[in-house]
Amino acid sequence: MKSKYKKITIALAGLFVLSSTYGQTAPGTGRITFNGELTANTCSINGGDVDQTVQLPKVSTSSLSTAGAIAGSRMFQIRVEKCAADVTNIAAHFETFNIDAATGNARNVADAAGAAKNVTVQLVDGDGTTAVKLGDAGKYVAVSGTGDERGARLDYGGQYYATGATTAGIVQAVVKYTIAYQ
Repeated sequence: MKSKYKKITIALAGLFVLSSTYGQTAPGTGRITFNGELTANTCSINGGDVDQTVQLPKVSTSSLSTAGAIAGSRMFQIRVEKCAADVTNIAAHFETFNIDAATGNARNVADAAGAAKNVTVQLVDGDGTTAVKLGDAGKYVAVSGTGDERGARLDYGGQYYATGATTAGIVQAVVKYTIAYQ
């Protein structure tokens, strides 16, 4: 009987060693851990600002003839209200929906037949110059006021961004956002 327990103990020890050895990350691989927090205390987006269309100005392809050139910026606002008392700072977090992986900008999703080529739409923060890549949040803004008036105004902009020599055509980009809390 003693021999039987000894064999079981040795077998279990062997399993422990094997699980420890194979539980480690193999060369050329890695692990990513995602941490986050959800909050029940939020703000409401002003009804007129939930879904918006920002009309960028018509510009010449000559102003967007080289990669990295920008032109035709237009600012917009997202106003929030009815923020909970413990919400102190907010920003818009722009989702990676329709992302151009090379630039972090919004892809041109206009119908291929009439679409301009080599152009994306770049988001900028309220200063009009600091780029905000999709997947990032803009600058956080302090919430102020009381009751239903407790809120903030988030200012952003969009502009054409050349990825090469552009061609004439339609530009349409769609960006999704979520209010982020600090």
